[in-house]
Amino acid sequence: MRAAPRMALVAAVLACGPAAGSQAPPAPVFGTDVSLVLLPVFVSDARGRAVRGLQASDFVVEDDGQRAEVVLFRYVDASEPVTGSDDHEGAPALTSAARRRFLLLFDKTFTTVAGLTRAQKAAHEFVTRRLADTDLAAVATFDVFRGLRLVANFTEDRALLAHAITTLGVPQLTRIADPLGLALDLQATDIATAGRSRETETPQALIDSVTALVARQMRAADREQYRGHLDTLATGLEDLARGLRHVEGRKQVLYFSAGFDSELLVGARDFAATNSSEAIASGALFEVDGQARHGDPRTRQRFADVTRALSAADTVLHSVDVTGLAADTELASMQPSALRVREGAGRESLNLLASDTGGRLFKDANDLGTALDEMLELTSRYYVLGIQPRDAKAPGEFHKLKVKVERRGVRLSHRPGFHERAPAAARPALQRQFEAAQLLMTGAGDAQMPFASLCLPFPETAEQQTLGLVVQVPRESLRWEAGKPEALELYAYAVDPDGRVQDHMAQLVRLEPGDAEARGAARGVSFFGKLQVKPGAYTLHVMVHERDSGRSGFQFLDVAVPPRDARTGFLLPPVLVEDPGAWVSVEVGKAGSPFDIDGQKFLPRASGTVRNGAAEKMVLMAWEPGAAGDPAADLQIWTSLVDGDGQRRAPGAVRVEKVLHEADGRRTYVLAYEPQVAEAGDYTLRVSVGEARSILESYARLKVVN
Repeated sequence: MRAAPRMALVAAVLACGPAAGSQAPPAPVFGTDVSLVLLPVFVSDARGRAVRGLQASDFVVEDDGQRAEVVLFRYVDASEPVTGSDDHEGAPALTSAARRRFLLLFDKTFTTVAGLTRAQKAAHEFVTRRLADTDLAAVATFDVFRGLRLVANFTEDRALLAHAITTLGVPQLTRIADPLGLALDLQATDIATAGRSRETETPQALIDSVTALVARQMRAADREQYRGHLDTLATGLEDLARGLRHVEGRKQVLYFSAGFDSELLVGARDFAATNSSEAIASGALFEVDGQARHGDPRTRQRFADVTRALSAADTVLHSVDVTGLAADTELASMQPSALRVREGAGRESLNLLASDTGGRLFKDANDLGTALDEMLELTSRYYVLGIQPRDAKAPGEFHKLKVKVERRGVRLSHRPGFHERAPAAARPALQRQFEAAQLLMTGAGDAQMPFASLCLPFPETAEQQTLGLVVQVPRESLRWEAGKPEALELYAYAVDPDGRVQDHMAQLVRLEPGDAEARGAARGVSFFGKLQVKPGAYTLHVMVHERDSGRSGFQFLDVAVPPRDARTGFLLPPVLVEDPGAWVSVEVGKAGSPFDIDGQKFLPRASGTVRNGAAEKMVLMAWEPGAAGDPAADLQIWTSLVDGDGQRRAPGAVRVEKVLHEADGRRTYVLAYEPQVAEAGDYTLRVSVGEARSILESYARLKVVN
């Protein structure tokens, strides 16, 4: 399902990914500090059908009027499954920019309760049954009292999306506490299943909330207040455009709304205009309402700026009219007489927002699912061009792009340009949230902070198993200057093969490097915590983010969590023990650490780096099978060392210092280990433990330095 690279370590009894300081590679870079710009281009014929069979040589791309070379090219058909191959040698099966992104935006102000319910039903079907495996989706809401709010970020997690659509962010209903909007508490929330009828699932709290919002808005007695509501909508859409600037690929916004009265945009076309004409004919010019006749130029210009900002962010807004075939009498009856909505008047505003961004207005449909299926078909086939910008500009400045195809009778749709990335401090909060989620979910973005991580599954008798996680950020990756506090964020998500986030952790730590130095020249910051998941395969998405500089690092780790089986032995990979004062330690999330020796916590080394000839403390944790054995049986431990070419090397000296038998069946072996190899490099240390008539094996990767 995912195209991003990941790391894995396979053992006899488990598969786990303790990364030895390696990172998933960032996006391709060409030249000095210039990243590849990926440009989705939709090409259609006169009948609106996607044009296939084009090659890179058929496209001409201009960056600010100068021709830019197409250095990456591929055709994407989202209706076909991803096979893992690619036309461009060395490129992933599906780059982040080639994945479709849909943002479902629910208008809770210019929409009735009935229309909102209809939209929720169609959207739920859309995310649970219609999306392709590689598609990403997000959920947001708008109302005039809270503005635009992101409920769920771009994710593959269909259960999270379904939950976000059901609750629409109502605080009494939602349990989404994750700051990036990528996870929720599945155990504490009623998640709608695909087979259940949703006709009666609209929560009463949501109905009351929306009804109150609509009623307040409809009680607006003058045009100025109504204009203020439109200004709030415009501000929310502008914030959305800024937030999506650096999210790769084309973003499709599905705007579920009944629309607002477009009189402020284009003026009246019926009764009001007729009255004005009679006033002009009679000479009573003082009775002419200029704004009612011609519209408000300021409001019209404001929304023109909004659609330009969305287009510049490669965002297409599709308006989905939720009123259906029937006239929206509920909305009209609640409007004050001065602003009575004319039948179908909201569709004019919906059409303006859609057409000016290259989108479609879907109307006259009681079954919104049909409209969404049509939109999926329209966005299924396109080309992705990779170009290198010719000249760098100041942060925030705009590059104008133009794409041509050397073929007659075709139409092109692509973003008009892109903005140079602004410094972290200048990026709005929504933009930082989108970019962090993109980095974590797809691996697309700037990875500038190397760190090491270690994850190990600890068997439990309960249904939920424990995943112990250690993330260590060396001081070389941080600013680490005395007198300049660090604000460091950690995010970790356990994602199952279906894209669902089963557990997550998030932590913000502020520290003063000068204080850390006073305690003994700390090597950096070490986070440790645990996740609770059911047995199965997971990909652990881990990100460290430095808030002030905006720099981030990320890793994807493949983890296999076996069930606890008393009949089968289980041996974790050998773990190196750190000096507890060597790092600034931060405990994350759930209390308690699974890393302990006889009830005393210890700090594992995440990197697996050892110094040649230096004594190390190593811990083995094993769960022996339940079969009765000879308590006086000899303990045997074998080790072997293999280099990168598969050649066996002398493993070094290993000595058993302590053996502990725990009440839960765990046995802990404390070893003294001294590596002794002729050459520094990467090695695989294999360990076998024989005791109580069983032999257990595991291995770990070591990096030996001189």
